[in-house]
Amino acid sequence: MDANVRKIQVFATAARLGSLTRAAEELGCAQSTASRMVSSLEEDWGARLFERRGPSLRLTQEGGQLLHDARSVCEAYEALVRHVGDLRGLEAGTVSLAAPSSIVSWRLAEPLGRFLADHPLLEADIHECTYGEAEHLMLDGKVDLAFVPRELVKSIGCVASLFDRDEIVIVAPKGYFAGEIGSIPVERLVGGRFIADSETAPLLQRELENPCVRFVTSDITAILAMVEAGLGVSLLPSLALERTALAVDVRHLAAPAYRSIYLVHRTPDELSHAASAFLGYLPR
Repeated sequence: MDANVRKIQVFATAARLGSLTRAAEELGCAQSTASRMVSSLEEDWGARLFERRGPSLRLTQEGGQLLHDARSVCEAYEALVRHVGDLRGLEAGTVSLAAPSSIVSWRLAEPLGRFLADHPLLEADIHECTYGEAEHLMLDGKVDLAFVPRELVKSIGCVASLFDRDEIVIVAPKGYFAGEIGSIPVERLVGGRFIADSETAPLLQRELENPCVRFVTSDITAILAMVEAGLGVSLLPSLALERTALAVDVRHLAAPAYRSIYLVHRTPDELSHAASAFLGYLPR
């Protein structure tokens, strides 16, 4: 990548994330390198782009005025890279996608494996992330495909189709519901401690007033281990419990709740050959 484009990319990413450290992590460079790039860009342009307050960044007025053009440069460069890849067909290229951990593990790993085995010269760039992060990555043109809930589909404004639908279930330590048979009303969870899954946390907040949340993470393995250890209960998509053998009690909600995940991507004429080919490997 051209050095000047790289500096602009660091600027746009840092503005989106509000942090040079997080921008460096996303772009795969050292924090000190990202900081030098922003400083160099400020010197080149004769403008201060950020106000630095500890680890946090806030755009200056000049930075805010330049951000739209900076993003346009990044998008144009990425479009150029895709066009070059299209000219080379499936000889080279990368499929980039953003999805929550349960979808990556149980719905994408197998088709990705088959796709890359059939096309050994291609690569996959996988962002395991929250729904909000997937939305931003798609809006910023950082990924070809994203997997998000229905409420985010409209804001992204791309081609969308239902990809997966699974039930939200209660996961509790063994004996937590001793003597109680069958499904559990959500009111029964009031007063308990929660190990919250970032994917289902909105449901928890909607159904329970001021829930006592001990920990929030997108790491399903960590959630299950903490539940098994008696640290709290969790609401999880049933997909996340496939192929698990932990000693936990899994119950249905008395009023069933479901998670619907949509696949969103650019229009066919905007997708790279690699991304278009990968769509054919996904379950429908």
